[in-house]
Amino acid sequence: MSGGAVGAIWAQDRYGVIGADGGMLWRVPADFRHFRAATLGGAVVMGRTTWESIGGALAGRTSIVLTRRPDWAAQDAVVARDLRAGLAAAHDAVDALGEDPREGIYRALPRVWVIGGGSVYAQALDAGFVDRLVISTIDVNAAARADALGLTAEAVTRAPVLGGEWLRDPDRSDPPGSWRPVSGDAAWRVDQWRHI
Repeated sequence: MSGGAVGAIWAQDRYGVIGADGGMLWRVPADFRHFRAATLGGAVVMGRTTWESIGGALAGRTSIVLTRRPDWAAQDAVVARDLRAGLAAAHDAVDALGEDPREGIYRALPRVWVIGGGSVYAQALDAGFVDRLVISTIDVNAAARADALGLTAEAVTRAPVLGGEWLRDPDRSDPPGSWRPVSGDAAWRVDQWRHI
């Protein structure tokens, strides 16, 4: 896939759970701000269920929604029928957006992002489309929270398992074993991984 770097960004609990039944199982405002700072001024590629769980377009970003439903449309989003077409549309959108509005360390990150859900992440990684991962780990046990809400184990979505082609970037990651201060429900940390 040509057209520039592609990142994938997600938050997971300590055990790799990213959500359940299409939603998140925690609220960590500092991580939401981190996600916004990383993706602002870019294009975000997501599945239809993720689009519906967000509730609409994210301000300051172009949304690309993947769906196989031929008659499905969304206001304020570009609809693509497969991941390759979605990423091509994302690169075109970034080219049209102009200068990168992000600040500081975020300017070194890609401007095209895969933001979910689980099957879209897995597809993007399996196809080798992703160059950089930005993963927030939230200090919670999301599966226990899902169970307490009466959600089945089948409703729980896990992050893709990273293979040997990914190398953790220590210069852009929080120190091992450290946590950022509690925000909302939990402490959290960020690790970046690069494709080798």
